[in-house]
Amino acid sequence: MNPRKERLRIPFLLAPAFALISSATLASDWTVVQVRDRPYVTFENVAQFYQFPEYARVSGAVSLRSKRRAIRARAGTSEFSINGVRFFASFPILSSKDDDLISVMDINKIIEPVLRPSRILDAEKLETVVLDPGHGGTDQGASSSWGTEKSLALDVALAARRELIRAGYRVEMTRSDDVGVSLEDRVSFANRLPHAVFVSIHFNSSSAGAGVESYALAPEGVPSNASSEQHVSGAGGERNAGNALDGENIALTASVHAAVLLQLPVFDRGVRHARFHVLRNIKIPAVLLEGGFVSDPVEGQRIATTYYRERLGLAIAQGIQSYDAAVNYRAGTTNVAATRTNLPPHARSISEPAGLDRSADPNPRHPPPVSTNAGE
Repeated sequence: MNPRKERLRIPFLLAPAFALISSATLASDWTVVQVRDRPYVTFENVAQFYQFPEYARVSGAVSLRSKRRAIRARAGTSEFSINGVRFFASFPILSSKDDDLISVMDINKIIEPVLRPSRILDAEKLETVVLDPGHGGTDQGASSSWGTEKSLALDVALAARRELIRAGYRVEMTRSDDVGVSLEDRVSFANRLPHAVFVSIHFNSSSAGAGVESYALAPEGVPSNASSEQHVSGAGGERNAGNALDGENIALTASVHAAVLLQLPVFDRGVRHARFHVLRNIKIPAVLLEGGFVSDPVEGQRIATTYYRERLGLAIAQGIQSYDAAVNYRAGTTNVAATRTNLPPHARSISEPAGLDRSADPNPRHPPPVSTNAGE
């Protein structure tokens, strides 16, 4: 537990737009306040719990830093960063007189599994990767003069497949040529494979847009932040089968997304939540990657090059391997460099007393976070 053995005791004086309803302690490491019936904690509390030695709040921005980790956020927005990687929060970051606030949901469903992935209960040693090139057959997906999404996504999947096989993984593909496969069949195929993860590969198209974005399944009670889902049935806050793996989903998504940012000079559109069909009912950890905009004049030309697609495939493979290493970390089985980034051995995460998370500590020491080191 925290060696200070004391809770943060902060006078939560919120901005006039918000009403402070009550405060309660979920665990000895956390002091939680209710804002409009939703639990929040301060960033100072986050810094204390995860033992960030540097904490600053300047001009509406907060910064938490250690030698190898960093979290940054700005009140009044719905996003923050971990080690330079952009994440979209489930609920807005709020400002009070004394500190800024982040929702317990975002601690539980993003920060905790990304910073402490080995605490995810029952995360399995990875044996099989299911690669899912989007579209196919008569369904071209996004298209431009630079190519069609179905062909570009297949090229990327084949490049990732080569790298993963070299690394010793079994690789299965929902399609390996230009055929149409229904969304239901893609999910059913993946669900038959044990000790596996699912990576769906796509490209974007828009009248104005560029960059890479990645999606994990939205947790129960969390709105989708995919614009294409705003008026789609099944895009509400309901629970889906894939929500049994919320921790694995976000850890995998963050690791793949960060690997792409490291390999390619692309704009970071962020790690997001959605309820796409291929994410909702899948029973293995899953991510949907949008690898760029084929409609953008500059990015479309770049995507059309073999180099870009090869590097994107390599990045996906590296992100999967980083995820596998992170969730399956055990003390004594990693190298000295990784051990230096161990996180503090708190016994419980923020949500355990409320019965909200699946975390358990498989050993008394903790691993480095998933590999999110783009831009730091």
